[in-house]
Amino acid sequence: MYADLLSHAPVGRLEGLTDAALVAFVVVCRAEMLASQPYKGASAYDSLANEVAYDRALLKLCAANDIEVGAGDFSHPAEERHRLEHRLADAGLDLVALAKTGGDC
Repeated sequence: MYADLLSHAPVGRLEGLTDAALVAFVVVCRAEMLASQPYKGASAYDSLANEVAYDRALLKLCAANDIEVGAGDFSHPAEERHRLEHRLADAGLDLVALAKTGGDC
């Protein structure tokens, strides 16, 4: 079900983003997703919207770095995010480190 939701989510702010702007957007989306977890007081709707936004951005960033991925791979979203974040780190884009430095690429 989540994979279907992810597949049909509007592109929105992602359209036209490339290179450093895309990386910066992914870092911001990741921070928003982590900050909006329901146990931190966010609504389930806000949390889901932020997860979808981050995953859409993550998919685009992976594609831009020749990492094969698709929305169908998100049957277990947290596990797939973790796997893709590691693949990006191996490719030289450590999102965790970038978040700590403010997203500077």
